[in-house]
Amino acid sequence: MSKRKKYLTCSRKYDLPLFCAAWTAAVVPKPRNKEDGAAADDGAGVAHVVFGGGGGNRKSGVKNKLLLAHYDFASDMLSEAVYTLSTDDDPPYRLAVHPGSNKIVCSISKDCRLLELNAEEDLKLEVSKRVVQPLQDIGEQNCLVFSGDGTRLATGGEDGHLRVFEWPSLELVMDQAGAHTAVKDIDFSLDGSLLVSTGDAGPCRVWDLSKASAVTSLSASKGANLGLCRFSRDGTKPFLFITMREGSKGVISIWNSTTWKMSTSKRLSEYPISAFAISPDGRFLAIGNSEGDVKVLNANNLGVVMQVKSAHMVFVTSMEFSPNSRALLSVSGDSSARVTAISEPTKREGWRIYMLMFLLLLLSYWFFIVRKQDEAGGDLSVRAVINYLDLSVRAVFHLGVRR
Repeated sequence: MSKRKKYLTCSRKYDLPLFCAAWTAAVVPKPRNKEDGAAADDGAGVAHVVFGGGGGNRKSGVKNKLLLAHYDFASDMLSEAVYTLSTDDDPPYRLAVHPGSNKIVCSISKDCRLLELNAEEDLKLEVSKRVVQPLQDIGEQNCLVFSGDGTRLATGGEDGHLRVFEWPSLELVMDQAGAHTAVKDIDFSLDGSLLVSTGDAGPCRVWDLSKASAVTSLSASKGANLGLCRFSRDGTKPFLFITMREGSKGVISIWNSTTWKMSTSKRLSEYPISAFAISPDGRFLAIGNSEGDVKVLNANNLGVVMQVKSAHMVFVTSMEFSPNSRALLSVSGDSSARVTAISEPTKREGWRIYMLMFLLLLLSYWFFIVRKQDEAGGDLSVRAVINYLDLSVRAVFHLGVRR
């Protein structure tokens, strides 16, 4: 498949500006064929994704709705919408999928709605019959997130109100009015004991949920503004990743979540970062910027693993890694959604190192032979040495490619 054709299959335009996107919890194995129904090799399957967006009130002419589609890992193909659910005059702004269940919380203009994925016949989205009273009339929520074990839900409002609920009882764990002027982003720590929050301005705050109070406030360096936040996920390195804006540049800073000191920062975008994600296995970070570019990063050293220039025509509004950490979903206000399959560069990079080491040893050996021949008065053709080196390089290169 050509690069252009592959790009078109994993990227698709829908009929409305997209504000939010999420993977559902389940990945359904793809049958090998209709006769035996065996599961595909290498864990390939079909995952379901949910998009939300619209045009606001009806006068815009663009409907507000949620879309359900699927992504095939084996063919790297994103489908058209297989189901749509109208949200009337309220565009969906944010989505949070409960890990391991069919429940989805969706933020609209005045409150949050509880949705369910129903797979009794064809897969479809439905408004839950359960009334989630504590989420009614709380205003527009800029961010929603479940803890990793699904026992808590956090919401951050446009009015700066920060709430944490037990799930599914929805009993309040923490209720902080005025936590920020407007909450911009939130995230749970790996064990769910801490919550980090950022606002449109001012410091980032880290909250101890057992005490329902702030542990610390983190401020950016002079001339920079804090943006989006994610705790590390691998369980070995106590990090907190926070995006920053320095002028028009996009930066990621790494903070030690034991000492709460910033250990490093790195400029990764010439434009402001508008979306941020971390993979469930903790290996990758991803950023989307105001120009529609997408980058996948190594979480250990912030090195660029993959980048897609102009993945979208305008700013990236939301992004999220798949539950198996093998793909990145991103959406934009230009009505496009894209899935970027995560390639593994480790083998190729390893062979580059081996090739370099081999060449260095080979060069050292030949310089040694030339010197000995010269000392002995022998006649070793320089052209022969060059030809031999050329053949060796070609052989090693082809071996690396075949691997």
